[in-house]
Amino acid sequence: MHYLKRLNELFTQYLSWIVILTAAAALLVPNVFTWAAGITTYTLQFIMFTMGMTMKPSDFSEVMKKPWQVFLVVFGQYLFMPLSALALSSLFNLSSEIALGLLLVGSVPGGTSSNVMAYLANGNLPLSISATSVSTLLSPILTPVILSLYGGAYLNIDFWTMFFSIIQVVLLPVLLGLTVSYFFGKQTEKAEKILPSFSSLAVLLVLAGTVSVNQENLLSTGLIIFLVVWLHNLSGYGISYLACKVLKRDIPTTRTVAVEVGLQNTGLAANLGLAHFTLATALAAAAGTIVHTLFGTIYANLCRRKDKKKLELINSITPVSNNIKA
Repeated sequence: MHYLKRLNELFTQYLSWIVILTAAAALLVPNVFTWAAGITTYTLQFIMFTMGMTMKPSDFSEVMKKPWQVFLVVFGQYLFMPLSALALSSLFNLSSEIALGLLLVGSVPGGTSSNVMAYLANGNLPLSISATSVSTLLSPILTPVILSLYGGAYLNIDFWTMFFSIIQVVLLPVLLGLTVSYFFGKQTEKAEKILPSFSSLAVLLVLAGTVSVNQENLLSTGLIIFLVVWLHNLSGYGISYLACKVLKRDIPTTRTVAVEVGLQNTGLAANLGLAHFTLATALAAAAGTIVHTLFGTIYANLCRRKDKKKLELINSITPVSNNIKA
């Protein structure tokens, strides 16, 4: 188990590079990974199941203590991010399929890696876990509603088909994971520290499959799709900082809100795109997995460096202050 924990730490440390290498491999030799696109639903169900296994009643304590902070994240995810996707689609004059894909990214809950990013950024981890859990549990209702309201401008959206699909892919596996955790908590507790790595491996599988079947689309759109997805991602960070500054939130909370709103569950977006629409609809999700992980890692590292410099400055001043008192 010690070696597995160490492997988990190394995996988390080099996650951004692993994501880039996976995407590059899927672009260069797509035939090797196209099979992964066919099992996207099962892969995502496994991710949701592992999320459920790591959930505990105590994870929702932040909802009880400061529910408005959790719902600040939910509002950002389900209100601002879809509108940001619509605005960027109009600004860059994206095709209907790609625009719907970007809207999909903006309409799904927080990403499974957001908790890791919040931890690496020295954020408010209980808030991150609570917000991810709540937004995920709300997704069967809110994601189809948003797509029905805005997505009809691009393609026909069937609310109930989307609703039952998310129930099957998200809610049922999460509830099953919660049930296993509740009845077999002592047996599964030892595995909780390495479950995020298995979940991340599953995300990489979704990425490889989505990129491989969209190779031609990704190469033809060039940097535009990555630019648009990054701007969409960046808008989530920006609105979060603005809202938290107005509400005078502390730094850890601000960082967590930014990560939760900025990082979407691109695996779910890819699954919905591939299952209900066209290959091109999953394009934004494929680019999003790369962009979100890469930028999220950079952001978390910058936060840690800032905290380290601040701590070093405090430590350098403290001896001087003590000498003055003496």
